[in-house]
Amino acid sequence: MAVEIKATFKKGDEDKEFVVAYDFGGNFEAAKAKFGEAVVYDNFVRSGKITIQAAIRRWAAAGLDEATIAEKVNTIVLGVPAERVVDPIAATLSRFASLDSDAQAQLLEKLKNMKK
Repeated sequence: MAVEIKATFKKGDEDKEFVVAYDFGGNFEAAKAKFGEAVVYDNFVRSGKITIQAAIRRWAAAGLDEATIAEKVNTIVLGVPAERVVDPIAATLSRFASLDSDAQAQLLEKLKNMKK
């Protein structure tokens, strides 16, 4: 079964998008027959490592220590969306930084007026 793959490429000021089809086999058994068991497994591990590294980075950014992160890693089930740690203050500061100076001033004024 062919899967559509898109890739963008920027050269100078020009953005190009390429769309190709690639046959991954359609299911596990077909992929194993087409590429071999070792290749299928190695690519599964490679993809899993990237997923776990992203989770570790999110948890580290949230201030979790190494022992807690190690415990959380052991609960990951690949293919199931990972728990997201959202720091509302960090998210607000990030959004604030992306605003222009007028919008920042308006937001600061609104926040001052909300103070209890």
